[in-house]
Amino acid sequence: MMIRTVQCPLPFDQDLMDTMSLYNKVVQEHIDMGWKHKTYNKNKLHVLLYRCIRTKYPELQSSLVQCARDMACGMLRREKFKRAKPMKKPFSGIMYNGRTYTPFLKRKRISISTIKGRKRYDLVIPRYFKRYFTGDEKVTSMTLRIKNKNRIIAYLQVEVPAPPIKTSKTFLGVDRGIKRVAVCSNNTFYDTNHILATKWRFQQLRNTLQSKGTRSAKRKLKNLSGRERRFMTDENRKIAKWIVDQPFDCIVLENLKGLKQRSKKNRRVNKKLRRKFGNWAYYQLERFVIELCETHGKSVLFVNPKYTSQRCSRCGYVSKKNRRNQSRFHCVGCGFELNADLNASRNISVYGKAVHGRATVNRPNGKGIRSVPNVTISPMTDTIVSLGRVISYKPPILIGGD
Repeated sequence: MMIRTVQCPLPFDQDLMDTMSLYNKVVQEHIDMGWKHKTYNKNKLHVLLYRCIRTKYPELQSSLVQCARDMACGMLRREKFKRAKPMKKPFSGIMYNGRTYTPFLKRKRISISTIKGRKRYDLVIPRYFKRYFTGDEKVTSMTLRIKNKNRIIAYLQVEVPAPPIKTSKTFLGVDRGIKRVAVCSNNTFYDTNHILATKWRFQQLRNTLQSKGTRSAKRKLKNLSGRERRFMTDENRKIAKWIVDQPFDCIVLENLKGLKQRSKKNRRVNKKLRRKFGNWAYYQLERFVIELCETHGKSVLFVNPKYTSQRCSRCGYVSKKNRRNQSRFHCVGCGFELNADLNASRNISVYGKAVHGRATVNRPNGKGIRSVPNVTISPMTDTIVSLGRVISYKPPILIGGD
């Protein structure tokens, strides 16, 4: 099964607005109480606040109070009392559970609980999302948000049947980077000149306006807020579609989890490069690729990124001296020369083939290692996560001297 988020606009209703405002107020009261007692346990917060909230706000029904409590617990669990206390804005998004809304998809209507009781609204499903409504779908949850101060959007989590996964016979390695967003092992490069130019223009404009500090400059900064993020989201959608549309059964990516946190905590790179890491939306691109692969019945493998940039894709020789600069790779072992990103993508593809070859081997599982049926995991090797399974692989390499 696949889970997709469908955005459906709702007609403006003041009762919904008032419900969101009161809901967020109750969420903040739960956050304050949980912060005071240093707990994000739902049962403890329920005992501390439920009767008080029901007496204080009788118009907010019981299920919505429980939804607000769950949202507050999630926000507290995310912070773990290590940073500043979370603050809920009056008209930020709110969550509904299965008891507080009822969708009537065939009639394109939805029933939602408000402070004035149950109310029904016309459900407008955009043309792009109609492909998820085939009769076998199931709505699992709903979130309400406000856009542009007067538009109410319902975000429906829809569970739809997934197509069968194709047998992986061809593998496409993809190297993600800051200067070149995506380089594939079939010698294709995604043109990123316009992306770099647009991001540079936004950065220079923000620096200029922030240095001025006038009221008009601050108004302009407010208008620019989110534009670069939306631009990059659109580009990542295009890049993901470009990758998945290529004629390969399996997409192989590097497991870059924790890259930004490591570079910031340990100060391994300078401030300028840390800023570039902060603006690098590699995880968003990864999620879009996984989503499209699920839709097209393809697989995704994640391999350990260690030595992918220093390893020669021809002879397997590894050395720091192989990587001369950002774009040039020259193997000191065999003299092979190639674009550095293309060489890395070929290594990633080779790792993916090896990973897939070991996916069906049965061996004892190491203590404390997560496992699934018909999958090998050894504590002595690097763990590699794939779509639908977890496997392990440590490629044979020749380590060169520094």
